[in-house]
Amino acid sequence: MRVYIWSDGAAMPNGGPAGAGYVVVGMGGVHLLSSEPLGDRTNNVAEYMAVRNALRAAADAGATSAYVRMDSAVVVGHLTGASRARAEHLIQLKEEVEAQKARYPGGVRFTRISRAQNGVADELAKNGARASKALSADRRR
Repeated sequence: MRVYIWSDGAAMPNGGPAGAGYVVVGMGGVHLLSSEPLGDRTNNVAEYMAVRNALRAAADAGATSAYVRMDSAVVVGHLTGASRARAEHLIQLKEEVEAQKARYPGGVRFTRISRAQNGVADELAKNGARASKALSADRRR
């Protein structure tokens, strides 16, 4: 089954409370939505975690090929080979995404889209970041 994935990560501010969001739409009508708090992270880490989690969830639901749309030039560049991850933590996250990608016999394609085309995933990621901020505030009490 082919799926279409929109994923996004957010950190508000960058290097602060972060969230991951994604939408998965399948040819068979499979729809997955996720908004996840990630604690304190950077935007790039949140972007990677969002796509990794989306690929995992879609494969678990039976997806065999995926078209992934993201608005992160950095992460799409790393995943398509247009640029190289240099930071060790990003290299590790890229490897985690590659491990999920290997679960797709029909392949995975990554495409960069504008933020405007990624509205639902963007809002889900921001909701996750807001939840991270609220959880952090609760822990300080």
